Amino acid sequence: MRRKLLNKYSIAAILLIAAAAALIAIALDTSPTEFITAAYVISAMTCAVTGIFILTFSGGEPVDPRFVGILPAEGCINLCKIASDQGINGNAYFLPSRVTGAAQVMQFNPTSTYTGTNVSVKESFPKTGPAGLVTIPSCRPLIQDLQKRNALVIPENEEQITQLLRETIGEILELAPRVSVQWHGSTVTITFHRYRFIAGCQFIAQESPGCCTRNPCPACSLCGALIAEGTGKVLALEQCSMSSSFRDVNIVFRILHSPDSKP
Repeated sequence: MRRKLLNKYSIAAILLIAAAAALIAIALDTSPTEFITAAYVISAMTCAVTGIFILTFSGGEPVDPRFVGILPAEGCINLCKIASDQGINGNAYFLPSRVTGAAQVMQFNPTSTYTGTNVSVKESFPKTGPAGLVTIPSCRPLIQDLQKRNALVIPENEEQITQLLRETIGEILELAPRVSVQWHGSTVTITFHRYRFIAGCQFIAQESPGCCTRNPCPACSLCGALIAEGTGKVLALEQCSMSSSFRDVNIVFRILHSPDSKP
């Protein structure tokens, strides 16, 4: 496979610098009038300065969002298949610290109906309490990066959580140009409008339609983890689907209002 070493801006800059050198050579090798010589020199300087400017600010080509979108797809599908082989087909639940005693939000896929009771996170397959699979949400690297680079602080009320989701998904991570968040009783509906990495969603939907709700990708997982951490309540991922135009992603969470308890 041939590697692409230079992008189109770098090539254009090199050509401009080469043109500047050629103009200077012409001015030195010929004996035109002073006016024409000055024109050659000025043109050469303009080409050289422009070329240097473009070369300085010509970064690498942007990564194709389609490739970024499909990167985590197979990992999500494989974990779903492993869980299914163990008889675990429940949707993902995001568990706050008060339910698990862990320092972070954990993901739980139950084998049967789950009501929000305490879950042991010492093993991937808890030996006591509700049966299922306990994992670290796939959004953990994103949360750690947000904490390190953006001093992430998770608020507790709905309005501030909504603002946090919009700023995090839409502005900081730039996963979508616009993010809608709606709270209706125990339901939270989030829409990524014109989601940049929807190619991954399409791939997963073709291979395993239920995988998105059982083992969500980092983007959807991030929303669940932030809401669970902020509200301190268990969050169930009820739905994750694409719009008919395949440009928007709709995520529906359900909040479990269980009595406060400590593990």
